[in-house]
Amino acid sequence: MRRHLSLYLRLTLLFGAALVLAAQTDHITPFTGTWKLNLMKSKFNPGPPFKSFTITFTPDGTRHLDLIGADGQPHKPSLPWSDGREVSVQGMENATATSKIQGRTLYDIWKQNGKIIEDVHGVVSSDGKTLRTTVDGTDNQGHPYHNELTFDKQ
Repeated sequence: MRRHLSLYLRLTLLFGAALVLAAQTDHITPFTGTWKLNLMKSKFNPGPPFKSFTITFTPDGTRHLDLIGADGQPHKPSLPWSDGREVSVQGMENATATSKIQGRTLYDIWKQNGKIIEDVHGVVSSDGKTLRTTVDGTDNQGHPYHNELTFDKQ
């Protein structure tokens, strides 16, 4: 009887550990990891470019952006897993985002004060080493921009 109880206990613990691991990796996608902007392969229209830009997608689905704008100002917004729902963006006043990841493709709509400010499309390369995004948006002065950003996996 003790032997069966011990086996049962070990199997229960193993199953519980598997559930915890599955919960922690629930949002692992081709985007998961840290991506650094490759300025040489990126295009900014009208510009000027960011001084630096790093994006980290964590296994729980949270996305952290760490960038320094052309004006030298740091920005560090973050947002939780969206899966097509509008979520609040931390670090940006009155900002929300709606994101959808399907396979190696990302689609985002960013809003501030209820108005669309960016439409983002991203694709991870088949080898998983490069993320290419197009960002169409409107700056604070109401001027449109179109950026083509290339990120390298770190």
